[in-house]
Formats: sequence, structure tokens, C-alpha cells
Amino acid sequence: MPKYEELLNSGPAGRLLKDTGKLEQLRDAPETQKIFSMLSGTTGGDLEGAAERAANGDAGELANAIRRVMDSPEGARLLQKMKQTLK
Repeated sequence: MPKYEELLNSGPAGRLLKDTGKLEQLRDAPETQKIFSMLSGTTGGDLEGAAERAANGDAGELANAIRRVMDSPEGARLLQKMKQTLK
């Protein structure tokens, strides 16, 4: 299993976590809200439960939900727009 704390404290994720302005911009973006809605739909409406299970070591359900969103045309478009927002 990857060391998530190392991932979160280095590279792009680490830089983003230190930039509260970007985090707020990302949090408030309509694209973010739509992606969360899509993720909720792919987890049967239990996104929080899937996230909690992932935090406890069972990331399969959340990873599959993310993969389904990323593989959808709308999800890919939204993620690309979010990526541009973060530049």
C-alpha cells in the first residue's frame, strides 16, 4: 500500500495543500461539486462511507468510483477543467 502521507506532503499534492487560496478555489468550483455528485452516484450514494473505508485500508470501492468518473466523457472534461484551474 502506498504511503499516503508521503504522497500528500510532497510534489503537487503537497504544494496544493499548502495553498489555501487554491484549495478554496477548487472546493468552490462548480466542476468539483459535479464530480462529487458523480462519485456519489457511482458509490450508490455512499461516498462518505467509501471514503471512510478507503481511509481504513479498503480503497477498492472508492478507486473504482474514481476510475468510472475519469473514464466517462463528462468526468474527463470536468477533471481537465479543474486541472486548468489549478495552474
